[in-house]
Amino acid sequence: MSLGEKLADLIIFETTEPQDLERLASFCKVKKFSKDEVVFHKGDVGTDLYAILDGMFRVVIIDDKGDEIILAYVKPGEIVGEMSMIDGLGRTGTLIADVASEISLIPRKAFNELMQKDFNVTLYLLETLTERLRKADELIESLAFLNVKERIIKYLLDSLGEAAEPVDGYYSTKKYTHQELSNLIGASRESVTKCLKILSIEGVVKIKDDKMFIKAPSMIF
Repeated sequence: MSLGEKLADLIIFETTEPQDLERLASFCKVKKFSKDEVVFHKGDVGTDLYAILDGMFRVVIIDDKGDEIILAYVKPGEIVGEMSMIDGLGRTGTLIADVASEISLIPRKAFNELMQKDFNVTLYLLETLTERLRKADELIESLAFLNVKERIIKYLLDSLGEAAEPVDGYYSTKKYTHQELSNLIGASRESVTKCLKILSIEGVVKIKDDKMFIKAPSMIF
């Protein structure tokens, strides 16, 4: 499969003509990253747009102690690095491969040329920016106004798919380690451990095998 064909699998290029994608691909580079390998650091200057071809990446902020706060996960078919591509300023977070992954680097000049031909590419870019700004606002609000216990509940509920249905009053989701949750909600692992114990005693969260179960909102609030 050519790189142009791989790029066609990205949501942003679903209406782009094959010949335009092949031209775009001629300017791109493909790189592979091993698990936990850093693609770029917060503050790095760069104007390339990154298209996820395979695997999974996480966007994080790293504090002075080396602990991560996870801002987002980026999966195949999605893009990342759009802010620096637009304004040419430093990266707003650190991008790390969550598993062995593959990425395509799209130069700004080539991407801008494509945007001038296909308005749907521009529209998707705006939608992506808007969605990520909204999520950033939600994270800021959560850190400012919710305690750790409330942040755990909110994250677990937000992680549920739209088609999720409760069984016996509980939704099921993946089992997160205490460290993963602490990174995701911006709290210490010790605080997460303490709050999960309280939530378990209260019957709000249950853990069984490789699943976590969160009580339906109507039964919590």
